[in-house]
Amino acid sequence: MPMKWCYKIFQITVLTIAAALLGWMIIANWQVSRQLHLAISAWIAAGLFVLFIGATIGLGSWWLSRHQTSWLVAALMGLTLLKFPLVAGLKIDPTSDFWNYHTLAAFSAQGLTWTQLLHHGIVGNYVVFPHALNIASGYSLVAAFGGANFFVSQLINIGCTLVDMILIYWLVARWLSRQLGIAAALIFYWIPAYWLYGTLLNGGEPFFFTSVLLMMYALTRALVPLATTTITDRRLYLALAIVTTVVANMLRPIMGVWLIALGLMSLCVLLKSYHRYRVQVRQLLIYGGVVLGLMFTATNLDSWLYGFKVAPAQVETLYSLATGTDVKSHGTYSPALQATVNHELRVAPTLTQAYPRITRTMATTLKTNLKQVKPQLGPFANEKMQGFIREDYGYDWSLYNLSHHPGLLNRHWFHLAPILITSATIYWQAMLVIALFSVLMGLGLLWHRHYLNRYLLMGALLLDGFTLSALPLEVQGRYHIILYLPILMLMTCGIAGAKLWWQRQIKQN
Repeated sequence: MPMKWCYKIFQITVLTIAAALLGWMIIANWQVSRQLHLAISAWIAAGLFVLFIGATIGLGSWWLSRHQTSWLVAALMGLTLLKFPLVAGLKIDPTSDFWNYHTLAAFSAQGLTWTQLLHHGIVGNYVVFPHALNIASGYSLVAAFGGANFFVSQLINIGCTLVDMILIYWLVARWLSRQLGIAAALIFYWIPAYWLYGTLLNGGEPFFFTSVLLMMYALTRALVPLATTTITDRRLYLALAIVTTVVANMLRPIMGVWLIALGLMSLCVLLKSYHRYRVQVRQLLIYGGVVLGLMFTATNLDSWLYGFKVAPAQVETLYSLATGTDVKSHGTYSPALQATVNHELRVAPTLTQAYPRITRTMATTLKTNLKQVKPQLGPFANEKMQGFIREDYGYDWSLYNLSHHPGLLNRHWFHLAPILITSATIYWQAMLVIALFSVLMGLGLLWHRHYLNRYLLMGALLLDGFTLSALPLEVQGRYHIILYLPILMLMTCGIAGAKLWWQRQIKQN
């Protein structure tokens, strides 16, 4: 079979899977919204709000694209400042993982070693989840300079969102157009659930998202340099791409998906024109080889950083698979499995003896769960998709971490649930619909030589990879934050394609 047809079949397969997943997400998101039993008035108010935001994004990107970059910087800074009144008015008292991150960071910043924290029982079961230790360690670096006040963590996450907007703008403007770059940055900023989550809480997702975008920025500068870029600059950018990829994987160990998608995309491009990209091939091989090597030694690296033996990756993977196949918990957090892990860590004489016991227990639980899941695989998978893509995580987690402060906003936050959750749901639904339109457009463009084909393929590859690799594991609403990246890529391509079609219609008329 000619190489051209192999490439077409690969594109069709990837885009078709992406279309099926997006259609599934749209249905699952609608099913979640029906379960919330929200009033019609909330839907109308939220719909009008989302329409207003959509008009603001469209007009704002058009106006800002016709003015100097200083106006864009001022606009992004002004939007960032809008978050501070909410931080001041809503008092957060971190609980659950957020309390653990904050407490570990505060103790570490005060000079206690991680070994001391382990012996005092403060690290707890995070020895099995080293990515959580890495998140806490990141906040400890901030706390060492800014203090242990929780506002410092909120400030850092707000700053991360500002950096994210700038990086999204730069990346899209570099590959497509300045106006589309501004629109993509504004679409990202106004995602309601992430707006709340990245403003009020100290989760690891803002660190992770910024690391991924920095990696994409550095890799772009290394592989497709500007005319003024020197060889030394390219090497530095490649080093930065390696470091940020490893950091992102330490915060959420899913960057293997990125490497696979990048490898497949590179193979497609290089098979068509290898000689044109010989320098890029060498850089990609260096990048991929170093990152893979560091990923395989991640357990040893974490153990070296913290001074004690953290659990091998197999332990955390089996735990997540056992949780993700638990019918009783619908594939979300399982208190029973968490209690089992805590018990094994408590009764085992040493950590090295606890890890094999946890592995055996999780493997047995996984086998039992798979037998229970098999007869009801379809409904169970749909429940997991609903748990994965639900967009109420921003409001729910902020409510869960609300302090008992007698402030006015604290008292009334509960009553804002209908408008906030409905706005988040409608906004997310609109993003999914536009992304689906983009993928369907991509299937149509496959039969033409169009510059958007490669961008659509990369976005679909990432969407397929991040979604399909997440569903077998434990799912929570906040875990789908990584999907914002490929969905933004697809949306931007769809808007670019619609804009070209509209301009062509005007010329013809």
